[in-house]
Amino acid sequence: MSEVIYGGKCKSCGTVSYPRRAVCANCRNESFDRIEIGGEGKVLTYTDVYALAIDYETRYLRLAIVELDDGIRVTGQLLDDDPKLGKRVKSTIGVVREPGDKPIMGLQFVPV
Repeated sequence: MSEVIYGGKCKSCGTVSYPRRAVCANCRNESFDRIEIGGEGKVLTYTDVYALAIDYETRYLRLAIVELDDGIRVTGQLLDDDPKLGKRVKSTIGVVREPGDKPIMGLQFVPV
């Protein structure tokens, strides 16, 4: 299992995205360098998703957009029973889905 999550850094303009994109949202370039994503930040927004695929074993999934301290905005699973906008969180890596016998790892956030 991976202990690092990577995003993409546009080779043309330097815009960082996670999840990685096929085309840069800023300059439309299609060439990226791999960059490690992680650290601490603040919750910008969050939502609870109830319309999940059948292979999810949970009732809902709480997703958040977090602005990391380096300015990168990322999306991941928020593991917090008392979420608030602006709340400080730190990134972790964990199982976000188990569709069969191979778990899928992804970015998760927990309160600092």
